[in-house]
Amino acid sequence: MDANRFKGQSAFVTGSATGIGEACARKLAAGGAAVAICDFNEEGGRRVAEDIGNSGGQAVYIKADLTDWEQTQAAVVGFKDRHGRLDILVHSAGGFPKYVSLLDCPVDAWDAVVNSNLKSMFYLLKVAAPLMIEGGYGRFVSLSSMAARSGVNPNPPHYTAAKAGVLGLTRQAASELGPHGITVNAVAPANVLTPRTRSIRSQERIAHIEKTTPVGRLSEPDEIAEAVLFLCSPEASYVTGVTLDANGGATMV
Repeated sequence: MDANRFKGQSAFVTGSATGIGEACARKLAAGGAAVAICDFNEEGGRRVAEDIGNSGGQAVYIKADLTDWEQTQAAVVGFKDRHGRLDILVHSAGGFPKYVSLLDCPVDAWDAVVNSNLKSMFYLLKVAAPLMIEGGYGRFVSLSSMAARSGVNPNPPHYTAAKAGVLGLTRQAASELGPHGITVNAVAPANVLTPRTRSIRSQERIAHIEKTTPVGRLSEPDEIAEAVLFLCSPEASYVTGVTLDANGGATMV
């Protein structure tokens, strides 16, 4: 990582106490950005922020419920006020608790998953876009999923719908914010070896995924983070409204 790639910039990263979000936050900090570690997991979030600080980087832990407008607004604006600017926002928070089929999906489970993945993105765009417009520059990257791109593999319906919504909102925001020097993109991973994946996928299921993926394995969080970092970089200035598929060839569209 070039230690000056993001020097002087500030980056707000959600879901960054673990997994892909953590990998993104660490790489952005290694590139010189001041980073907000935003996550419900206070222990993990503080650990990541402390590790970054001990390595010579800049990081602060922020706890916020991103399905709550006031908390989202306070978290992002507070971070911007602290550093005087907001250059990058990576939205990695979301996910789902366990696999469930369409017919077995409880009605009362729908809102929580859609809200944590999609409504949270809307709130983050609403608060971040004006701050980026003020600065005349911005990179907004959301984590979607292969579930939004293909129906081949089993995925929960509320998660699939939410991650597909992320792609639609990405295009809408990219169209509106492009004239202000702001790019909005998404990365759609397949199965990533995060703690969450290990907790909800059996060894048999993981073995099946490895067998049916052209590269023959699941990805590591750092590999997905590199795709995110490209879209966050100055080099991606002419890339907006796109979905970067990072899935080892599991789905080719």
